[in-house]
Amino acid sequence: MASNLRLLYLTLLLMATTTIVSSFTIPKGDAVQEVKQALEGQIAAWNKGDLETAMGFYWNSPEMLWISKGGTEKGYQEVYDMFLQDFTDRSKMGVYSYEPLHIEQVSREAVFFVFRWKIELDGKRLMGGVSSQVWKKLNGRWVVTSEHAS
Repeated sequence: MASNLRLLYLTLLLMATTTIVSSFTIPKGDAVQEVKQALEGQIAAWNKGDLETAMGFYWNSPEMLWISKGGTEKGYQEVYDMFLQDFTDRSKMGVYSYEPLHIEQVSREAVFFVFRWKIELDGKRLMGGVSSQVWKKLNGRWVVTSEHAS
């Protein structure tokens, strides 16, 4: 009898533990693939010299955060204006390429993506480094809500 109670107790404990642990597990979905595709879309737009479409992958909000060696900018419009100033001549945007370093789904609607990037023009490197982006699914689309580019 004691052995049956112990077995029942262990079974119930295992079931409770499994339920608790599974409630903290992030569901596996297509989020990582969708974010990879979104970044590819952003890069394709950049490489066509289409800054407006490339910027469309950022969160159009005053809360969007951009961090670089020059400091921080807050707000979509501020970042967009910075890019417009830096790339008044679209032919100077160059060719953007990247290498994924780390990507993980951190919640149902958030993905953290780290990659090495560079922009080249006429075979010469204009700029590059490592970026970390937080992508969130807002209103049914994946957008960058913050980026640290170094």
